[in-house]
Amino acid sequence: MQRILNALIQFRNVVLYLLLLFIALVFINGNSEFHKTIFSRYGFYVSQRFQSINHKITYFFSLSEVNKKLLDENTTLKALELQNNSIALYPDALTQKARFPFKVIGANVIKNGFLSQRNYIILGRGKAGGIQPEMAVISKNGVVGLVQDVSENYSNVISILHEDMKINVRLKNNRAFGSLAWKGKHPQDFQIEDIVTSAQIGVGDTLITGGMSSYFPVGIPLGKVVQLDSSQLDGYYTIDVKLFEDPSQVHYVYLLENQDREEIKDINQKKNP
Repeated sequence: MQRILNALIQFRNVVLYLLLLFIALVFINGNSEFHKTIFSRYGFYVSQRFQSINHKITYFFSLSEVNKKLLDENTTLKALELQNNSIALYPDALTQKARFPFKVIGANVIKNGFLSQRNYIILGRGKAGGIQPEMAVISKNGVVGLVQDVSENYSNVISILHEDMKINVRLKNNRAFGSLAWKGKHPQDFQIEDIVTSAQIGVGDTLITGGMSSYFPVGIPLGKVVQLDSSQLDGYYTIDVKLFEDPSQVHYVYLLENQDREEIKDINQKKNP
């Protein structure tokens, strides 16, 4: 209290000036319509400025919540997109209502390796977030990898940029199936293996997931054919593909949980005891 009194005494001239100025402004505002209009205009301007600053501060501190809502909305939209884009493998199936057994979960990328021949990705979501081993991992424009291990809050993903990782694929306008494998150089340069030379394929054809595994649904766009060679004597094409998206630059992914996976495993075991 004594410090406040000492400060008032020390700056008494300034305090007295501000007090008298305030009183004068009140009298002017009350007795002059012109000055009242001016003060009202400046008061509105100052009020708007303070409100704008307050809004920006509030928005800044709520960004994390806004981002979370946007990511949740994107995850829902991705699930709808996958369901709508899932195509039938054979013409007679086009008249049947397609069943989409995949559940979509979003996750942030914590670490994305791409400098070796065997690359892995760490996701900021684990068992607590519903992640399980063998879940497919995709981005907004392609395939990213497959979940290998999970902890409570993190997941380890085998990247598509791994020499042992092969994805079942097909050409969008062709029923020819093959395996997509990384060439080990640029992150977007891949090759398709095991497509016979009798298949009708051309440069520029779109590559999609084949749907022959229980990991990825059919119809996810992956890339385009940039070069093909049918001169080999073994009867198979050498097909070079460029992905639509660079897997090493992905920062947010979608994980696909095939809710029929256990049923598929059981039927496979009964078929191949």
